Amino acid sequence: MKSVYSQTRSDQYLVDLYFEATSSYWDDVYRRDDVDSLIYRQRSDIALSWVDHLGLRPGSAVLEVGCGAGLVAVALARRGFNVHATDTVTAMIELARTRAAEGAVSDMVEVTKGDAHALDFENATFDLVIALGVIPWLHDPDDALREMARVLKPGGALIASVDNVARLHHLLDPKLTPRLARARIAVKRMVRIRSRGDLRSHLHSREEVERLLSAAGIVKQKGRTFGYGPFTFLGHRMLPERIGVGLHKRLQRLADQGSERISSRGAQYVVFGRKKEA
Repeated sequence: MKSVYSQTRSDQYLVDLYFEATSSYWDDVYRRDDVDSLIYRQRSDIALSWVDHLGLRPGSAVLEVGCGAGLVAVALARRGFNVHATDTVTAMIELARTRAAEGAVSDMVEVTKGDAHALDFENATFDLVIALGVIPWLHDPDDALREMARVLKPGGALIASVDNVARLHHLLDPKLTPRLARARIAVKRMVRIRSRGDLRSHLHSREEVERLLSAAGIVKQKGRTFGYGPFTFLGHRMLPERIGVGLHKRLQRLADQGSERISSRGAQYVVFGRKKEA
């Protein structure tokens, strides 16, 4: 069943416009200390720590789908991998190329424009595919994951993230809770509301992610849910940034200590799987 937040191909164009307009934010976000930035850094740290345990040889072929400003692509290149990074947004591509040049890894990172739904690579090209913060914004995650699986070598690894439908801060905000999503969409259709500000990422359950992976021929190995906040009411932040950061860290500690009730409510879900052997 499609998510109630799923978007059409025309919405995908609006998503690209949104990221084009906000590219400077995504270039700076990993250097800030607010809740969003801490969660994004945690996401990339988890993914890179999993990469470090894969035992990939230097020179392995890696694809990053939706490379954004290029932080992860540079980190992968510094590990000795040959990285091909793609994005649909021209501003992001330029930022990623700049990041690679500043990190002195331009010879290890090739950045090109590309659509996750139709990757321009031969079958079984890559040892690893990474897609962080990408699937939530796609109009057809099923097609995109099948494409990622197609370009993976048999036994190759996929690391991807989604926005968790059970995220705690959405459940507490009546404007964001999934329980009212269908009603909100119906109202928007009635009054013909459509603007860039209305765009939100798809939300997926962990079970839905496993279904998507299985349909693409990817066998899940492990997953992790994490990140708490920012907490809002009717879309407006309730807490000063310092208190919000402290609450996020406290809840994350409880999750790390084994509290399933807390860990299942994280904002992000990162999953690692392998393509089935031929």
